[in-house]
Amino acid sequence: MTPLHPRRNLGDLGHILLLFMFGIIAGSCGSNSNDDDGKITLTIFHWMERDRALWEEKVVAPFEREHPNIDVRLETAPYGLYVSKVMTSIASGARVADLMFAEDWFGQELIHRSYARNIMPMARRDLALEDFFQDAFQEWRGVAQKPDELFGFPTSVGLTVLFYNKDMFDEAGISYPDTHWTYEDLVRVGKQLTVDRDSNGVPEQWGLHLDVHYTGLETVIYSQGGRVLSPDLSRAILTEPATLDAFVFVKDIFWKYRIAPLSTSIITPWEPFLARKAAMNLIGSHGSMNLVGTDIRWDLAMPPKGKDGRRFSRRFSMAFMIPENSDHPDEAWELLAWILTRSSAGTIDRQYLGMMPTYLPNIRSRAWLDSEPRYDRQTIVALAEHHSLPLYTPGWQEWRDNTLTPDLSRFIRGEVPVEEFARNAEERINAVLERTLAESGAEP
Repeated sequence: MTPLHPRRNLGDLGHILLLFMFGIIAGSCGSNSNDDDGKITLTIFHWMERDRALWEEKVVAPFEREHPNIDVRLETAPYGLYVSKVMTSIASGARVADLMFAEDWFGQELIHRSYARNIMPMARRDLALEDFFQDAFQEWRGVAQKPDELFGFPTSVGLTVLFYNKDMFDEAGISYPDTHWTYEDLVRVGKQLTVDRDSNGVPEQWGLHLDVHYTGLETVIYSQGGRVLSPDLSRAILTEPATLDAFVFVKDIFWKYRIAPLSTSIITPWEPFLARKAAMNLIGSHGSMNLVGTDIRWDLAMPPKGKDGRRFSRRFSMAFMIPENSDHPDEAWELLAWILTRSSAGTIDRQYLGMMPTYLPNIRSRAWLDSEPRYDRQTIVALAEHHSLPLYTPGWQEWRDNTLTPDLSRFIRGEVPVEEFARNAEERINAVLERTLAESGAEP
């Protein structure tokens, strides 16, 4: 099964931008402004086509009933086309939407390109900001982190968690993961759950699945005492001794301990777990939506503790942004504020792809805590409040997906020693950070 919203390489999108240029321009001409009856038409744009009916019934229709002067048009596109359409609109100046949804990595690109309006003045005027999970604002303030700037209002956050198959644990007579688990426990149990039934050297069942493309990587590195970026997120620091040791531990998961299949597929991070070929998966909490409708008995736990009792969980988020070229920014904000505070708590899990809402009344409601799929959602809340780690910067995808991940893959395959991998990756990442931070008006 493919991920719910796979990232698309921005560099790979250049060749298709022109295919959408004329369509966007044509589609935008005459599509906004006011209807003949005097109503204002707002366009929401996102990629969640499979949940279109939910958004139309639970968000659009109730809002329109309360705001008879506004019509809301929901537009969706497959994720890769969604990204390319927005990037093309930046190049052409064409209006793509009045309100659009973005992941944090893509949000950094849009903030970097001055695409999104600063909505902090409206947010302070109309909302009680203390009613929202405060840490989530960090990724959406921009490089300068000015308190009077907010370029996307975060609706939801996800955390890196340890999913586990209860049946596999029960069959092996092993207790489920809990808050006392360390990475030593993960390795020990991972070995017990890795089974080579025909003794041919290729296990039919693995204890763990860890894809280095996803959030499990930084969760392990930081918990083990390493760092990918400096505390101010301005430079890579991969060559520090603790970070080198942490990367060696990641490699050992595949080769020394042999508890996980060597996989670097960004397309199928859930396939081994869904196929019951891996007993655990260290990955984002929104993956719970991949398990809806399956007969797998599963739950999730906090990531293990690392060195000196450290526990980190890579955080990610999604937000709504109002493009600078929206014709109706005030009405778009009115819709956004309604979505943030009036969405049905009972369906908000599906509305945000299984991620934790940022609106505290929803987080604390039984409607969200008891919604499907059922698991201990307080685990997610506790991770967000006490152990979450964001790492997004301008150019994030360029240095993370296009530099760190392929370099790390070569190291894991044994093609280069850890010092060479770290030195080369650090140099290349810092070149990206230096350029993008300078373009953003921040000194690296």
